[in-house]
Amino acid sequence: MNKAHGTIDREMKRGEIQLKRKVKYSAKKAQENYEGLRAHSVRPSKLTTEIDCYVSTRLKEDKDSLEVIHQALKGVSLSSLYNWVNWGWLEAKRHHLFYPQYKAAKKIKPRAPKHPFGKSIEERPEFINNRLEVGHYEIDTVILTRAKNKVLLTLTERKYRTEIIRLIDGKTAQAVNDELVELQKSYDFKSITPDNGHEFARLSEVVSCPVYYAHAYASFERGTNENHNRMIRRHLPKGTTKTTPEEVAAIEYWMNHYPRKMFNYKSSYEMSLAG
Repeated sequence: MNKAHGTIDREMKRGEIQLKRKVKYSAKKAQENYEGLRAHSVRPSKLTTEIDCYVSTRLKEDKDSLEVIHQALKGVSLSSLYNWVNWGWLEAKRHHLFYPQYKAAKKIKPRAPKHPFGKSIEERPEFINNRLEVGHYEIDTVILTRAKNKVLLTLTERKYRTEIIRLIDGKTAQAVNDELVELQKSYDFKSITPDNGHEFARLSEVVSCPVYYAHAYASFERGTNENHNRMIRRHLPKGTTKTTPEEVAAIEYWMNHYPRKMFNYKSSYEMSLAG
């Protein structure tokens, strides 16, 4: 039979039935016993209609991550939450997750490196790289639509990840500089790290702090800001044609009060107060 002796012995015992004076093997009886044992060995799912509604609402409407939702659920593991989403058991689907899927990295054709508009990120001091001091920011613009409409100017503080978001007139150096002039009345910028986009070519005209330009095609060098831009996209996806300063301010508030795993689920706002 090409089976181990132990396997055959267990199957025979499962299928034993008593026939007056002798024991006979029954395949039907063996299958019934097997199915009965399996039914008692499988742990019942903890997923209920109430849990589905709660998790799906927080994913879809509150834009929370499963890690944050997990903190409020007792007796449900984080891996179970991910499994329920991946298996399609919840009303919320994979595209509602913070990071729904990972695309294969595109092959980048070799290009001549852009000449930075100022100091290179390679000159940025280690105490800034290591996030030891508050006041060092990464900066970017977020385009909402291909049309020449307003864009978002985003600045992310490196130590506590507090976010500044402003709606500006366009992706131009003048629009960026005009907004930075206003922001400096309320914020103390100790350094700024942009990419090599032309909208950041004239930062030195309006800020007195050091500006360190990241390498071309190296968005990971401003990874904190890039991750925050992805959070913004949950509220304002590509193709958004209209938004208001009030809506942008609400998104900024949500991000700064969002519980973060790296801070033991305290928010950036709470960390900045404690720091």
